[in-house]
Amino acid sequence: MTISTQRDVRVTIISRIWAYATVMFLISILLNSQGQDRKVLFLPAIIVLGAVTSTIIVLRKLRDHRHETLFPSETLEELKQRIGNLEAIAASDTRHWDHSLKQLEQTTLDRS
Repeated sequence: MTISTQRDVRVTIISRIWAYATVMFLISILLNSQGQDRKVLFLPAIIVLGAVTSTIIVLRKLRDHRHETLFPSETLEELKQRIGNLEAIAASDTRHWDHSLKQLEQTTLDRS
């Protein structure tokens, strides 16, 4: 997972948290609009507190595990294997590649 992907995940999760919290907040205000006591403020305050806590948890979890998710060992092994394959291709017989390039040049010249 790259850094930009990690930021996208963070933005997605936090935006969903706040979208749900906003809807719950509005519903709780609409349902409690008849009451005029302090209990009316309790539910919206809990909703906002829950959204803030969830946001902090998401930010800390992704920050703490950033290095683990950026380069997992499976990806490093895959990259090593790909580099080995590229080295094998580069060390192989170049006559085939030269022939392919000449055919490509000839095809391009014929179309012109």
